[in-house]
Amino acid sequence: MIKTPCSIACVQAAAILHAWGSNNLALLHRNLVAAAQEPPVAAADTGEGERLEILAAIAGHMRLLVESDQFYGAAQYLPLLRHLAAPPPAVFESAFRR
Repeated sequence: MIKTPCSIACVQAAAILHAWGSNNLALLHRNLVAAAQEPPVAAADTGEGERLEILAAIAGHMRLLVESDQFYGAAQYLPLLRHLAAPPPAVFESAFRR
């Protein structure tokens, strides 16, 4: 099994999905707030900056919806979060090179 590091966006998206699935609103709120704050990205960016921007926008909007008890609206972002939580395609490409 190949272990690959997950990006910051990947980890934060997975944390939001975990909190959503656990029905722990306090944890969900903390994870949404944390993801909505964009951390600085190193100059050698491989698209992580864009992923973090998208995640911050999703998390900020989801937080507003959850705080307004609009869970159905917030749930519409779950497929995007699942996409962000997946390892980048480059990880899979390197696994098949020999």
